Amino acid sequence: MRVAKIIAAVCAATGLWCASVQAADTNDKLQADIIGVLNDMAGRWAANTWTTIPNDLWDKTEPMPMYLAEEQAGWLVGWEQVNGYFDPKRAGFMQAANYEASNVQARLIAPDLAVATWSIYWQMKLRPTEAIGEKLRASGIFRKTVAGWKFIHYAESPKSPSVYIEELYHGQVSPDFRKRVEELKAKK
Repeated sequence: MRVAKIIAAVCAATGLWCASVQAADTNDKLQADIIGVLNDMAGRWAANTWTTIPNDLWDKTEPMPMYLAEEQAGWLVGWEQVNGYFDPKRAGFMQAANYEASNVQARLIAPDLAVATWSIYWQMKLRPTEAIGEKLRASGIFRKTVAGWKFIHYAESPKSPSVYIEELYHGQVSPDFRKRVEELKAKK
């Protein structure tokens, strides 16, 4: 109890400091909540229940949802198009999927709106093709609802071919060679 009184006194004396601590706590909670939504979505892809994503993870009160899947030529705008992308009739082509989000950065842009960016490691096996994988970037806008944070806007952003080629070349360098290069740098 005494510690709480001391903290309250410090907060009263340094209102700005307490506001920044409170803002950090709010951002930590927001970050965790958005990661939770992304993990929920990842679980649905892995369990092959991805057709439930728009009904469960999107704000159904949004009048104009926007979705851009990296393999689509253009934006899917409105519920008819977004729901069409997740149509259960399309589920048969997906044999397995893995959606792994990382490097999540989220911030409030209004009391009930947040924007976030993240990286995706996406793997999938479609019938009858070989399994594929790729690394993407994504962003989303989320609305706070009674049920938690929900998408209203989602966009996947593939890298340009030159970035993919550069990453391919860098990925081919062996750990031994990297170590040797670092040792040479240290000698200079």
